[in-house]
Amino acid sequence: MTDSPARTLTAPLTRVQNWVESTLAPVATDDDDPADVSHGWWERIPADLAVLFNHVDHFPPRLLPDHDLLTLSGAHRIWTLWLEIIDDQRNRIPEYAAAYDPATFSAEPAGSPSELFLPEFIPFAHLDSSTLFLDTRPGARSGCIGEYTATAASEGELWPSLTHLFTTLADSLESGTPFAGHHPTVTEATLHWHR
Repeated sequence: MTDSPARTLTAPLTRVQNWVESTLAPVATDDDDPADVSHGWWERIPADLAVLFNHVDHFPPRLLPDHDLLTLSGAHRIWTLWLEIIDDQRNRIPEYAAAYDPATFSAEPAGSPSELFLPEFIPFAHLDSSTLFLDTRPGARSGCIGEYTATAASEGELWPSLTHLFTTLADSLESGTPFAGHHPTVTEATLHWHR
């Protein structure tokens, strides 16, 4: 019997949390925003992503080099924002609407590039106009991690799963090796990433 994605994610998250607690200054959470999301949206959240949202309060900003982890309510806000931007562009620009059909991109298998932010993309980290998301479209790579940006859309899979991403992150933090092209350093109990 294989472990569920949620169960396998717990081990690397615990490694990261232990590293944070033993190496960095105490984490002060500033998101007092309650998880006020619709029941329908909550049902979209895969079990492994729910596990991550339950750990986010234990992690500092910029735990990832180019993104801040989102709370559940923050993820819902970013998800809604991207979908509203796409809807607005499609409503204002007929050529854009004709060229980019959300249903067509949603029908592609998980991990496929997409010019549009899709309802199947569940955000978990964001900074400026760049969002890391879990791709819940069906297919062999369902659950893979992608990045959507305002300028480059989504070019497809970056990591095969949240477990792979956080295992790689834990390895990097514990050993000082690069993660996503960035080297971790700690100065005055604060994590910094350098290219």
